[in-house]
Amino acid sequence: MKAFVFSVLFVSVLGRCECCTCVVRPILVQGCASDFIIKTKVKSELRDPADPEDFNGFYYKINKPSYSNIYKFNYLSDVSSANKARVYTSGSTAACGVYLEEGKTYILSGSVNKEKQRMETNSCSSWVEETSQISPESQQLLMQFQQETVECPQEN
Repeated sequence: MKAFVFSVLFVSVLGRCECCTCVVRPILVQGCASDFIIKTKVKSELRDPADPEDFNGFYYKINKPSYSNIYKFNYLSDVSSANKARVYTSGSTAACGVYLEEGKTYILSGSVNKEKQRMETNSCSSWVEETSQISPESQQLLMQFQQETVECPQEN
């Protein structure tokens, strides 16, 4: 009987959990699927959205990427001028938001939300790597993206 009660309690708690779950994908796949890959320094803590209804409206202020720090950028013209100095994410890692530390420099990839004219990143599909921790393989891959010589796998 105790095992039954425990099982029901466990399943009910698990069913109420809203957690980020995703398949870990190789950096190559994340980079190929991304609209942008940039190197940037984080200039703020996570900021609250202006619109409380915007679930992914939390953002970090970042250095606006310069030409030498852009490895890939589709739809650059679709990002508003103000939003080129911000990267948006969910407000919680449990909701696949990305945690970045102010003052650190990162490689960030993600998607361009054309409707909201901004760059968005998340822990499931984005390449997020602190530059002081970057591997030689990642550095080489970045150069291939920048030179447009990377070979992306075909999606099924």
